[in-house]
Amino acid sequence: MRLIQASEVQKLTGLTSDQLREWTSRRGLIQADLKPSGPGTRARFAWQSVLLLRIAVVLKERFHIELQSQKPLFLALSVRLAKISFPALRETALVLEPGGGFDILPLGALRRLAEKGDCLILTLDPHLDLLSMQFGMPAPMRQLPLFPVRAIR
Repeated sequence: MRLIQASEVQKLTGLTSDQLREWTSRRGLIQADLKPSGPGTRARFAWQSVLLLRIAVVLKERFHIELQSQKPLFLALSVRLAKISFPALRETALVLEPGGGFDILPLGALRRLAEKGDCLILTLDPHLDLLSMQFGMPAPMRQLPLFPVRAIR
């Protein structure tokens, strides 16, 4: 698993070094995958943690949600993301439900959400596109045709 340094995480999330330290160390919203081992060492982050940080930025900046109240969400989501491969998250959305519940659903299944009631939907592809470049993940690829097309006479 590739880990990146805090300076790269700052570029990917738009967080300052103080904000990143506050969210990952002091408040413990989202944990670094490799914590600093002493003075002069830096925390390192996997793609799952960076994705969580990007989601936290969206919740705070676009929806003005207090992040400390979402700490259980971030913990549960980090456990869930640890079990999902990067390519499996393509064309999905994070659905946040009232009361702290969440799900990761294919974009095609979002129409059924009207039956559930109110929810907040965050599409993941824009975040995954940015992370795939930084972490060296393969770009999404559609299946290529198996046989060349030939003219029939």
